Amino acid sequence: MQKQIIRFFYCLLVSCIPWLSQAQSTTLGDRNSEESIARIKNQRAHNSSKGQKILLKKAKVKNTAQYEYYARVEHIAKEKQKTLKKMAAPQYSNPLYFGHKRPPKRNPIHKMKYCKECGIRH
Repeated sequence: MQKQIIRFFYCLLVSCIPWLSQAQSTTLGDRNSEESIARIKNQRAHNSSKGQKILLKKAKVKNTAQYEYYARVEHIAKEKQKTLKKMAAPQYSNPLYFGHKRPPKRNPIHKMKYCKECGIRH
């Protein structure tokens, strides 16, 4: 019984394939004719509501939140590159500088003073 049902559906499928292939046009002439394109555009313009027309006009605006977001992201990326370049300087990357602009001098023990900037006597 099940084999007969499977055979029936298989035959139905095989017989429908030529019919389905004829439904789609393989020539581009009727699809891309200027008249059909103009007709489609007129139908869209006629069928669209006022709100949809306003939305289409708004889509051309460049100052949207998305553009502003990407501008902020680019600005933040540039700032980060600047800070990374600054942090690569020896003042920040070399531990002998202790946060000073120039490395502090090594004074004799009796001349050492407490440094307010780094909290070390030197």
